[in-house]
Amino acid sequence: MDEPHDEALYARVRQLEERLDRLTKSGAGRFEAALDTVYQATTHGYVAVYFVGGRTARMHLLVGTESPPTTSVGYANSGSEINSYMGTVVRPGEYWMAATHKPGMKAGFECVFTPLF
Repeated sequence: MDEPHDEALYARVRQLEERLDRLTKSGAGRFEAALDTVYQATTHGYVAVYFVGGRTARMHLLVGTESPPTTSVGYANSGSEINSYMGTVVRPGEYWMAATHKPGMKAGFECVFTPLF
């Protein structure tokens, strides 16, 4: 007969297999995120914000447990070659947003979320 901890282990393996199946079959994966839009992570992920050219802007990468998030974990300025990129890891349940200094402005930055699984 299986040990009690074996049952829990098998249940966890089934849970992870189902999650992987959902992530790979549902089309979930890397996506381009809109600026000044709040997202909530459903899985661990990496958020990258980078300057591609165009309008000068100042950006903050915000993360937190509230919506909208308020903790700045990165700053980028398209007028500077030194800091025209920022990125961070987000955890399931956290809210995150790539915020321009003037919400809704068209900026020369792009933002991509990549799930880590």
